[in-house]
Amino acid sequence: MRRYFKLATVCATFFLAASICASAGSIDSFSGALQGVSSGTVSGTFSFNSQSGQFSNVDLSFASSILGNGNADPGSVQGKKGANGLWSFQWWGFASNGDIVVYDVTLNANGTFQASGGIADWHGDDGTFNMSAPEGGAPLSYLILSGVAVFGGIFLSRKQRRQVTH
Repeated sequence: MRRYFKLATVCATFFLAASICASAGSIDSFSGALQGVSSGTVSGTFSFNSQSGQFSNVDLSFASSILGNGNADPGSVQGKKGANGLWSFQWWGFASNGDIVVYDVTLNANGTFQASGGIADWHGDDGTFNMSAPEGGAPLSYLILSGVAVFGGIFLSRKQRRQVTH
């Protein structure tokens, strides 16, 4: 019995450590077509810390025959909490190739992020994007309940095994 208690303690400690890391922040990314320009693509990444409202590792890359290839790297952006209690940020700046970039990310009520914005050059050509980044972080309570369900299933399956006789 003591051996099972030690095993349960080690498993619970490991799961708690893994849960805290998973809920501390999320790394989100998106990729898709850049609308308004032929054969244009856009992709972006960012990390979000729900405790501080800080967006970090913010990056946006695009490629298009009209707008060329560019990269915008704002780095870290402090998010703003809206009236609905959800976080967002908006960044305006220049890409590596000189194009003007607007990059906006909003946390939706269902825990996903919506990334949108536009890219324009000095000739009046522009492309837009609006897509979701569904890989948001999970709340700690959800992760703990999931772990309890997994470990409960393992425990029950072990009890239900029967010796097969031939």
